Amino acid sequence: MKTISLLCALSLAAPVLGDTVIVTQNGLDYSPPEVVVEVGDTVRWEWTNGNHNVASGADCSVDGMFFGLLNRTNPAFEYVVEESLAGQTVEYHCTVANHCGFGMVAYLIVGDENPPCPGDINGDQAVTFDDILALLGSWGSSDPDKDVDGNGTVDFGDLVATLANWGPC
Repeated sequence: MKTISLLCALSLAAPVLGDTVIVTQNGLDYSPPEVVVEVGDTVRWEWTNGNHNVASGADCSVDGMFFGLLNRTNPAFEYVVEESLAGQTVEYHCTVANHCGFGMVAYLIVGDENPPCPGDINGDQAVTFDDILALLGSWGSSDPDKDVDGNGTVDFGDLVATLANWGPC
């Protein structure tokens, strides 16, 4: 019974999917002006003064990838870096008045896709109870997506390898 309770509790635990990176707005600047992030990270822009926003797009144009207000009513805006941006540099700027023209421009430098994470069967960048359930659902098969140890069969070795990597990737 204790084992079942523990497994139920573990299934409710939310994995940490990425870091939170803070960018502050101060006058006509974003600080820091270049931020290195990874897929799954959250970028949080924080307002300090004036009326501003955060709009993705190059050369002061808006591409619609993300947009958020930064003002007294909306003091923060968050964006989770999408997998499609891996390996890219994303320019963003303020579209209020001519702020972009005055140099209120900055960049997200997105690292390559997340490295392999043995045991992360569902690809959520954490090894959790959901991965154990997926592995057990394919027990005895030759499913390559769930054959963590690569021996050709989903078996005890895969369960051990998955448990050895428990937690965030």
